[in-house]
Amino acid sequence: MLDYLYLVIELYGLRTVLYFVFLLLGEIYKCLQPFPNLKKKYGQDCWAVVTGATDGIGKAYCQELAKQNVNVCMIIRNKEKGDKLVQELSAKSTSKFRIVIADFLQCAEVDFFDKIYEQIKDLDIGILINNVGVSMKNPFERQQESDIRQMLTINIFPVVFLTKKVLPIMKQRKSRSAIINLSSVAGRLPLPYHQTYSATKAFDDHFSQSLAIEVEGIDILSHRPFFVTTPLTNYEKEAGAITPEQCARGGLQRLGLEVTSHGYWYHRVMGVLLTYIIPQSIRTKQLKQVLIKRAKKNQ
Repeated sequence: MLDYLYLVIELYGLRTVLYFVFLLLGEIYKCLQPFPNLKKKYGQDCWAVVTGATDGIGKAYCQELAKQNVNVCMIIRNKEKGDKLVQELSAKSTSKFRIVIADFLQCAEVDFFDKIYEQIKDLDIGILINNVGVSMKNPFERQQESDIRQMLTINIFPVVFLTKKVLPIMKQRKSRSAIINLSSVAGRLPLPYHQTYSATKAFDDHFSQSLAIEVEGIDILSHRPFFVTTPLTNYEKEAGAITPEQCARGGLQRLGLEVTSHGYWYHRVMGVLLTYIIPQSIRTKQLKQVLIKRAKKNQ
């Protein structure tokens, strides 16, 4: 073991190795932080507004919020699924719930977000979770223009325009507020076969970081998970993906402590490895192999 350590130091230098150790210890420390009391932090009777709330990560966020009895407003497309989720969560929580029906396929319409605002403007919105999104896993030349247009719209418009509608409400509150925008590791590392998705998530990431510098009194987090076992991604657990519950809990744990985060500890470790330790040429080659394999599997 010591021989290996000496070899690493010889190859990379003592300062570089100490820097990597510092990063790793920092990530371990962050992972050991207690889970926040959301009602204490953002208001005893505050509401959390969640888009795409009935499946995957969005549903898991609702479940975590309900565990702390935070009121939840779900902006969703399918009322039947929303009613079912409310029934499920109400059995274990004292939270209040509201359902707003909106099809984000239509979110490019001029008055789309005005209609949503009219249904939520009376709420004490302490947390906004912009989760709704779509993905594709095809070579660029095989993608349909209609699908590309849909992805650009759904992955970007809600993050910008719903935030713009909710921000004035948050600024008037006496308590702190929070916004979580679902980005992705794809927004940080270019991914083949996910090129358009990767670009939209990079937009979400930079929008979040820029707004965090600009706005005071609001905790803004760009949540950058790696692979998650959701209906959207269809990634298998044994392939190294985490569950939606682990993903949501990891995001909420870092709220107010970081502006960008991979969330769950496993994804944080992967982030350090891929960003700081593994050379870009090796990283790109390995990611391409994995994504090609998964693309063929899903054909």
